[in-house]
Amino acid sequence: MLGKILCALSLPLCPLWLIFPVSAQDVIKPEQVVQAVLAHSPQLQSAAREVDATAARQTQARAGGQAVLSADARAARYTGLVDSAFGQQLIIPAIESRYGAGLQLTQPLYTGGRVSSQREGTDLQRGAAELTQRSTQADVVYLALTAYWNWSKTHYAVESFQSAVARMAEHHRDMQNQHQAGLATDNDALATEVQLEQTRLKLEAALRAVEYARARLAFLTGRDWPATAAPQPAPTPVAAAMPDEATLLAAARTNRAERAARRMETQAAAAQVRASGADRRPQLALIARYEQGRPNQLNIPPRDEWADDAYAGVALSWNFWDSGLTRAKVAEAAARLAQSKLRQTQTEDQIALDVRETRLALTDAGERHTVTQRLAQSARRNLQAATDLWKNGLARHADVLDAHSQLTDAEFQASAARADIALARAALDRATGSKTDNAE
Repeated sequence: MLGKILCALSLPLCPLWLIFPVSAQDVIKPEQVVQAVLAHSPQLQSAAREVDATAARQTQARAGGQAVLSADARAARYTGLVDSAFGQQLIIPAIESRYGAGLQLTQPLYTGGRVSSQREGTDLQRGAAELTQRSTQADVVYLALTAYWNWSKTHYAVESFQSAVARMAEHHRDMQNQHQAGLATDNDALATEVQLEQTRLKLEAALRAVEYARARLAFLTGRDWPATAAPQPAPTPVAAAMPDEATLLAAARTNRAERAARRMETQAAAAQVRASGADRRPQLALIARYEQGRPNQLNIPPRDEWADDAYAGVALSWNFWDSGLTRAKVAEAAARLAQSKLRQTQTEDQIALDVRETRLALTDAGERHTVTQRLAQSARRNLQAATDLWKNGLARHADVLDAHSQLTDAEFQASAARADIALARAALDRATGSKTDNAE
């Protein structure tokens, strides 16, 4: 299903309330939240603009080795000029108004590897930007799923505490009746009332947690969801063997887009080192020019009339000494390359850490779910047993209140554990770069 979500990104985006209309009875699905977050995410939009920028740099680099056709024109008016005579036969007339225009074609023939290195570098930069965009998209999906399952966790925690409040309220009414009949002490009645208020306090805290979760959801999606909207409960975990760490690490190294992006960035930095060093080598270009001038400066003596000329040739340039400019450029590029290698190593280490931590988190969540399910069942039986013993005068009322408290906590933990599994699975899918459906 997550694959369907990502495929849908290629379609023109329309308002999310048209794609996913929400009625008072609707339950919001995780893929709805994922789509909304992907459509709104500034991080994803910024990554897309970076792809555009690298594509433009790629075009610039490809244009660097192509022919350039330029045009120029000039017009000038001089005063104070006089005719110049060289002997009796050669007179250079004073021409006060001078005009000229020309077309010039320049084709680089040899750049010392500058153009080829720049092309290679920008190709790699664009590839890295596209991979970074994919990685950012995976991060955004993970943020969306985390926000959704936290919302689900808090929403169903409220239901758990509401049940606990109802259960304690019923017990409180029984105690009030027994107290009025003289069958319960003042202390027992007050203790029951205190327990009820403490349970209500837990309910209020759960309600605030829902508000925080919804605020996070609104921040990520850029919209306020209806107050009556509710998330799906976390799915019942399916027993499955956890892949070993080596298998997960191999999957992460294959699938994580940022790993390939860092590698491409390192290769691009190496290409920039070569491009900077190309300034030490000569540059050769073919030049062809046609121009019109009045007067044409190449005619001697000049005449106050339009005349044209054309030429073709090669130009060789070679900077023998540039006060250390090239050396500094190479040093900067080399430092950037070293930085890129460090980032690549850091990404490798971070991926390994992500896999190990999320694998442990999912294992822990699964074990806690199993334990909390048994704990909730035991707590229900314990409450029933404590109540029966108390009614028969074989237990203290405090034991009944403790059993109520234990059941409240156990039911909350059992509800939260299911959501924690969904959260941990989403984290592991992100860590391994998995394409499996983590929206369920």
